[in-house]
Amino acid sequence: MSVKPRKIAIWGYGREGQAALVHLQALHPGDAFTILNDTPLDTAPPAQVRVLTGEAAGEALRTEPFDIIVKSPGISLYRPEATAARALGATITSATNLWFKENASAHTIAVTGTKGKSTTSRLLHHILQQAGRDVALLGNVGVAALGQKAGRDHTVLELSSYQIADLAHAPSMAVITNLYVDHVPWHGSIAQYHTDKLRLIADPSTRAVLNHGNAGLRSHAGQRANVLWYNRDDGFHVRDGALFFRDQKVDTSQFPLRGSHNLENLAAACTVADDLGIEGLRQRVAIPDFAQLRHRQEEFRTKNGVLCVNDSISTVPEATLVALEAYRGLPCVLILGGHDRGQNHAALLDYLPGAGLAALLLLPDTGRRIAEEMKGRDWPFPIVPVDDLAQAVREAMARVPQDGVVMLSPAAPSFGQFRNFEDRGDRFKALIEAVA
Repeated sequence: MSVKPRKIAIWGYGREGQAALVHLQALHPGDAFTILNDTPLDTAPPAQVRVLTGEAAGEALRTEPFDIIVKSPGISLYRPEATAARALGATITSATNLWFKENASAHTIAVTGTKGKSTTSRLLHHILQQAGRDVALLGNVGVAALGQKAGRDHTVLELSSYQIADLAHAPSMAVITNLYVDHVPWHGSIAQYHTDKLRLIADPSTRAVLNHGNAGLRSHAGQRANVLWYNRDDGFHVRDGALFFRDQKVDTSQFPLRGSHNLENLAAACTVADDLGIEGLRQRVAIPDFAQLRHRQEEFRTKNGVLCVNDSISTVPEATLVALEAYRGLPCVLILGGHDRGQNHAALLDYLPGAGLAALLLLPDTGRRIAEEMKGRDWPFPIVPVDDLAQAVREAMARVPQDGVVMLSPAAPSFGQFRNFEDRGDRFKALIEAVA
């Protein structure tokens, strides 16, 4: 008796969609596959795979009874097409769920947070690897996890809220660095964004490693059992610009990253590694070869030696505030502004008078709103609205002192002006090179 082929849709044909198609075609060569994409494909699909784009893809989701739909992370779980597809009987899953299913016995350490997850993931991977553990770094790191092998000892998985929202598996351990306001258009509300993030620790068997210094985490997970808190004085915590374990200062003289926020990321990584039996971290952390990640306080200098900082990853005001704190003492020309998600700038604006700014350059769209919010107060630096990033860079290079810093830390997403934060950061660096 023949088995009817299942109808499987790959919804979104980026890195994860492509990996999911390869994986499922290898497992189920007799099934019928369809690629659904909002825009024309950038990558040619395999032969014999049906492709629908634009409105035709949406119509298929609303009217065709697919058995399985593998949705890419960038596509919101809450889109009407997803609701319609489920009503027609489809099971909607993700490449992340497929990876967990394939690696059910792996010791997984998932890392998320509004900010800091990339640096924390890489610090943890570095520390475990340096200690001789066989560890893989997968997830939201530029290469799809599906198709990659788990580490024999551990797998560090960096996960975004998009990947967690429909996660059907429990990691062995889960780190959450912080909860702020972000990605509201995808999740539909701040409350749903936080709920989706916290899904990572929904299973009580998952050992949670949480930042006690973050009010959002204390509020949402303060009563959870099976938690290791960091940034609390009974464990690894940051105090007065230094890392401590309980009341003992940890030697971080060979830790190359600036700022207390990076010490907090290190505290998270050390808390996990210490719990996994890595010795010596309570006294000294030596990782001099750890490189700063691109677009995350990425430093470079002009031909004339002016320090520039590409902090394009800073899409919320809280991230810009900690970036400024990391460079306190240097006269800074700050380039601020981007897509308006209704961010609250009050804390950032309160910080600015003492930040040592040489100038504040305000980009659309939030820059216009920030300029209005700044009216009626005296500011110890010039405030310059600009039309675009090119004008901002020209103004910055004309105004920065020789011993100062030009910083792109927008406190806003890049939508509408750039493809993503990486594109924005790369454009900033290219413009600096062109005018310096």
